Amino acid sequence: MSNSWNQLWKNAVQSGHAIAIWRLPNQPNKQLIIDETGGTPYASMDLAASPSGFIVAPFEGDQTFLLASHMHVLPISASEYAISDSYAPIAADLGDQLYFTEQVQRSIEKIQQGEFQKVVLSRTAEQLFDASFDVLLAFDRLCVAYPSAFVSAVFLPALGSTWLCATPETLVSQDRNGIFSTISLAGTQAALFADGTRMSVQEVRWSQKEIEEQAYVSRYIIDCFKKIRLREYIENGPKTVLAGNLMHLKTEYWVDTTKYNYPGLISTMLELLHPTSAVCGTPKEAAKSWIHAVEKHDRSLYSGYLGPVNVDEETHLFVNLRTVRLAPFAGQIKATYFAGCGITEESNPEKEWLETEMKCQTLQRVLSV
Repeated sequence: MSNSWNQLWKNAVQSGHAIAIWRLPNQPNKQLIIDETGGTPYASMDLAASPSGFIVAPFEGDQTFLLASHMHVLPISASEYAISDSYAPIAADLGDQLYFTEQVQRSIEKIQQGEFQKVVLSRTAEQLFDASFDVLLAFDRLCVAYPSAFVSAVFLPALGSTWLCATPETLVSQDRNGIFSTISLAGTQAALFADGTRMSVQEVRWSQKEIEEQAYVSRYIIDCFKKIRLREYIENGPKTVLAGNLMHLKTEYWVDTTKYNYPGLISTMLELLHPTSAVCGTPKEAAKSWIHAVEKHDRSLYSGYLGPVNVDEETHLFVNLRTVRLAPFAGQIKATYFAGCGITEESNPEKEWLETEMKCQTLQRVLSV
């Protein structure tokens, strides 16, 4: 990242301005926005009427912000960093592991009792960095390590923290031609064999549990289409996709909003989808109640959504996954990693813990080099 961008970032943070930098999936250009007001609280779901900017929304609650002020768009070629698969992962706290696996087992029992069909539980892991931690260097490394992900770094003075993410999951998107898209993404396994060699998508074998987990998310999207009586959509999948060091099952959906005269579809679907069953569960309210009962941390922006709105006549909002919160702590920087897993009747508590470990390591292996 150029020194000018580093200086813009530092000046914004020191001045109490909100700032975001991002790179869309499979794109070379990075974009940056600074909001000198610190970010405007944003309650509207009418994306078409929104000013051009960058939206950041939590898992739930009213702390949604729109960054809309000075836009800087510069074409910067991809940086070259060697990202190694060899690193020392954060040692897991045995107490946290025991608590999490116990809650997974309790969730399975709730599913068997018919209280819900699927629930997504999350956990955190913490790591301390020196106060000189370079956010934009970490952002650059994530861009290199995860070219097909949406990568962003956002500082919000109202939260007193910076959030980094490299998420593979589109929530809602609409391009300048009026093509709306969304995806269902669920099911997770390592993309590496035991000897460290990379697996091809053709070599992946999915269990019934993982297929079922992804199907819940797909059905949820289709149910949303049905609620608004939308039948004219294209569905592609499920198929296996690579997201960094993980494999997932993915199904894509498209709608031509100009052909079917539905310009407000993206706003309608955002309101219906968030939070999706991929980060909450099915049915939504029952799953959310269980999450409140057993999770010991505040999700805050984790499993919320973020992304550019009405920038270059396009809107791209992504689920805030593979994310880490960076906040000052006793003269250092505390990194809080968030990861979750979808639990169904076929879940195994130990395997679900390992899935969250793999997801935390997505960012750990890049930030720790």
